[in-house]
Amino acid sequence: MTAESAAALLGTSPAILTLWEKRFGYPVPEHTNDGQRLYADDAMMALREALSRELSISAAISRARTI
Repeated sequence: MTAESAAALLGTSPAILTLWEKRFGYPVPEHTNDGQRLYADDAMMALREALSRELSISAAISRARTI
């Protein structure tokens, strides 16, 4: 899914997804030939579920990595 779609699913912005990627190493997008970030649907769903249960982004990311 695109960065815009992933951000909408998570209730954040594409810039925040990039920040999380740089700070925490997750989520890890693939890149199209023109440099657009594409996130795996299952990774975004896991992160969404984890964010709904956790208090901090670092805890949610740790949980999403194991789902």
